[in-house]
Amino acid sequence: MRLKRIALLCFASVALFALLLCPRVAFARSGSYVFDEYELLSQDDFSNLESMGSRYAKEYDVGVYLLITDQMGQWDPSSSERNEFARQYYLSHNLGLGSGKDGIIFVIAVDSRDYVTVKHFDDSTLDPFSNDSVDYMEEEVTDCLGDDEWYEGCETYYQIIGDHLAYFAKNGEQWEKPHILSSIIKAAVTLFTPLLVALGVVSGEKDAMKTARMQTEASSYMKADSFALSVSTDTFVNRTMSVVPIHSDDDDSDSGWSSMGGGFSGSGGGKF
Repeated sequence: MRLKRIALLCFASVALFALLLCPRVAFARSGSYVFDEYELLSQDDFSNLESMGSRYAKEYDVGVYLLITDQMGQWDPSSSERNEFARQYYLSHNLGLGSGKDGIIFVIAVDSRDYVTVKHFDDSTLDPFSNDSVDYMEEEVTDCLGDDEWYEGCETYYQIIGDHLAYFAKNGEQWEKPHILSSIIKAAVTLFTPLLVALGVVSGEKDAMKTARMQTEASSYMKADSFALSVSTDTFVNRTMSVVPIHSDDDDSDSGWSSMGGGFSGSGGGKF
């Protein structure tokens, strides 16, 4: 009897020690849309984010998920490994809403300071998120995460994704980030077009008043039939070849977005 009591005491001690070593796994908060495996958020913060995910699900029938964990498998994963980690989590937890299991998940790995976004839409016409819009979201969120503003970053994620969902529902198309160059060109066209038109009118009137015209070719100053060329040859003593690469859209590598098949695509993520 005494040996049995000692054995039970030892087992309880080992179990308590294991719980102390892994508190985040044992007490991780898990909702329907927010999965805080790291126990990073307070209860109030967790509830606020969970309610936002629930609201988007009811309004747009799209699952907006957030996972906070320690690392994505390996300590320093590649972009494809980040994508695959998020995809596997999405599948293993049966995420997504509707018949197409539509949704998007943003993963934060606190210890390794990695992040990634993966979305799933079987029908691409129902995808509210352009790659450009998610890249913009990641930029805004990682600005917060880089300063260890964890809740602010998570809230920014839900707010921006909500804005993109609302935009798609209202306009029937994905939101695209305005490009600075195109805005400058539009402003320049608006400002200078009237000036150019006015300049063209004045220049035309001025030219119409001139009676003499400057000749552009030497032959115009020669008498007709006063010069006859009997032989004409060209001799090249050097040969130079110039190669100019043709730009292709496939050469652009600013974004790590890639298709993973089965309706999945991932941003590749990065470090914050």
